[in-house]
Amino acid sequence: MSEAFYPGLKILQLEITDSRCEKIQSLPNLMVIEYIHIAQYFIWYPMKKCILFSLLSFLSIPVISQQDSRLLRFPDIRQNQIVFVFAGDIWTVASSGGIARQLTSHEGQELHPKISPDGKWIAFSAEYSGTRQVYIMPSEGGKPTQLTYYNDVGIMPPRGGFDYQILGWTPDSKRVLFRGNRTPWGERMGRYFTISIEGGLETPLPIPEGGSGELSPDGSKMVYTPIEREWRTWKRTRGGRAQDVWIFDLKNISTERITDNPMTDNMPMWIGNTLYFTSDREHTLNLYSYDLTTKQTKKVTNHSEYDVLWPSSGPGTIIYQCGGWLYVYNTVTNVSERVPIKIHSEGKQALIAFKDVSKNISSFGLSPSGKRALFEARGEIFTVPEKYGEIRNITCTQGIREMDPTWSPDGKTIAYYSDVSGEYELYVQNADRSGTPTQVTKDSKTWPFAPVWSPDGKKIAFGDKRQMLRWVNIESGKITDIAKGIHSDITYYAWSPDSRWITFTNGTPTNQTGIFVYSLEGDTVSQLSSGYSNDYNPVFSSDGKYMFFISNRDFNLSFSEYEFTYIYTNAARVFVAALTNDTPVIAPFRSDEEKGTDTSKDEKKSVEKDSDENKKVTRPPHVIIEVKGFPGRVMALLVLRRIIPH
Repeated sequence: MSEAFYPGLKILQLEITDSRCEKIQSLPNLMVIEYIHIAQYFIWYPMKKCILFSLLSFLSIPVISQQDSRLLRFPDIRQNQIVFVFAGDIWTVASSGGIARQLTSHEGQELHPKISPDGKWIAFSAEYSGTRQVYIMPSEGGKPTQLTYYNDVGIMPPRGGFDYQILGWTPDSKRVLFRGNRTPWGERMGRYFTISIEGGLETPLPIPEGGSGELSPDGSKMVYTPIEREWRTWKRTRGGRAQDVWIFDLKNISTERITDNPMTDNMPMWIGNTLYFTSDREHTLNLYSYDLTTKQTKKVTNHSEYDVLWPSSGPGTIIYQCGGWLYVYNTVTNVSERVPIKIHSEGKQALIAFKDVSKNISSFGLSPSGKRALFEARGEIFTVPEKYGEIRNITCTQGIREMDPTWSPDGKTIAYYSDVSGEYELYVQNADRSGTPTQVTKDSKTWPFAPVWSPDGKKIAFGDKRQMLRWVNIESGKITDIAKGIHSDITYYAWSPDSRWITFTNGTPTNQTGIFVYSLEGDTVSQLSSGYSNDYNPVFSSDGKYMFFISNRDFNLSFSEYEFTYIYTNAARVFVAALTNDTPVIAPFRSDEEKGTDTSKDEKKSVEKDSDENKKVTRPPHVIIEVKGFPGRVMALLVLRRIIPH
């Protein structure tokens, strides 16, 4: 079947082997098929409907059914029952493990299930009513009952977590303890409430703000963290949001600080006369115990690869997630064991699907001629034609992310980062997708920033989260360190036309950002700008005689209409500086003057012809930079001043 057979018909041929597309002949939109082991034909109509053209030669429908299923989250344990969240729904299984049973199936996410002390109820938060609220249901499953009706704060970024986090129950199983984001100073901050299972208004606890926590066995006290940071994925932070564990006496309205380690201590629980919490004081989050009598702290689990997350206490046990599995720690025997759980699910997220990734573009670029564009979306790299032709997925890798693609100056190669090795490394690949990608860097240990080709196509400059600026020889893979960021990451860098210089932005001793240049021949770094203003984003002119950059130098004084203060707006504009003292000013100062009448009629005119005038310059200009006197050669360009600050 062809376009001649059916006008407007296009055939999409996919041959996927070892998680890699071998051919993509037609893809009308930025779409990627998220499945492997497909080797057959599909018909793609202009109205974006895909039908099966012939039988799939091989298709393994992914039914998730295996021992020790993973991606199990937010567990709780009570007596012989475990509840947890999988794929946004609540499941239950015996405390010894086995085949799990699904309790909820709503399209929204049900989170943080907690079993009541008497084992009759499960409290959780859900989105049944359009907002996240607190619900309870029978522990064996059944119709949920809504308890709260106060609107949640809505969708927050991942590090903000969720509103209505269920923390547990009162000891008598009559009230649910939850954390609600209801502080006047921030929608991500929350405080503690209890609400009766019979309904009515929730009752706030006399604690102004907090994160995770749990009531004492008699309900008179609460162990908690005054700071919430459980959803933030910062590792080993020692900053102001490194949590500590406290006890709040609900009767005497007094507090006692339990931990003061500079690392994070959070997710506290209270079992008998012992407090348990997670801490990364030895770099990986593990469970620790604190004896209320002896005041001694002891490490009780020893996970080294994955963090202990979302622990929850039961009578004599603590259940937690680690590496996507569930573990149960016995507080009597001090033994932690993984719970074998088997899940039968249709695996909706793993089914064959077409994804419109045009709204997920995170970086882009152009080919040297501008005939094709580069886009990165959902970890894949696409090339898109200017007007005619197909969109091509040039990576098409399952479970691997490629990012920050950039086209080589000769248009033959594309460089990008890939985490196929486990860390982000720099790769180069033929733009027509012929051959195999070539790995350029090795043993990288940190997050890289966008690569930038040198004009000669032999080198690439890049920064990283160690605040280093580096360049790599593509052929040999040799990496040369250029500079280290003084105040922050180095993310602005550009090559000179002759590939002999790299200009970049870095901090200066005056705490301003400045313009610097690095000489590849001399392996030296020089500061060009004065350091008396924020100068950033430098680039060379194509002839190698000037440097353009942005600087915050304008003081547009205004008086605020809300506060009794002055403000300065639109401080940035584009500036240019000649790279040598004898280079003519790019826009010389002009002044209209009266010159009088010129009566001379005989003016000598000379016409000079250069036989090489129309010849193309094949070699790049030789760039010379005179560092001394650079600030005095800077002048502002009369361009739009409204520039977004860096």
